[in-house]
Amino acid sequence: AIAIWKSGQGSVADVRDDPAWSNTLSFVCVGFMSASMGLQGIMAKRTNTQFTTTVVLTTTWCELMAEPRLFELRKLVISRDHKIMAIGSLFLGGFLGRALLDVIGSAGTLGVGAGLRFIISIWWLFVPAKAAKQ
Repeated sequence: AIAIWKSGQGSVADVRDDPAWSNTLSFVCVGFMSASMGLQGIMAKRTNTQFTTTVVLTTTWCELMAEPRLFELRKLVISRDHKIMAIGSLFLGGFLGRALLDVIGSAGTLGVGAGLRFIISIWWLFVPAKAAKQ
C-alpha cells in the first residue's frame, strides 16, 4: 500500500495506451501483492483446513463441484459449507474492493486490505492448540 501511494500513479488506466501502474514503485507493489497471494496459498495447503486455498476462485469452485455431499441440503456438511462461504467471501471482497477503489483509490484500498490481513494474523494467536493424543 505504501509503495503504490508513494508511486503517485492513478488507480485505473483511462485509455489503453496509458497504463495506470508503470513506474518502479508500482511494480514493487505488484510484486508484494503476488508474494502475499503465493504465501496465502502455501499456508492454506499447509494448515490443511476445510477452507482450502481461496487464492484462486477456480480451485475452490472445482473442489465444491467435486464435493460428494454437495446436494445433501438437509445436513450440515462442514467441508461443503466452508467452500460455499469462501466463494461468497471472494465475491463480496471483490465488490467491496472495487467500491473502495472508486472512493479512496489504490493506496487506500490496499491499506484496508493490509489492515484486514493484520487483524486476521492477530486472531490466529488466539486459536487453541489441538489436544495431545494419549
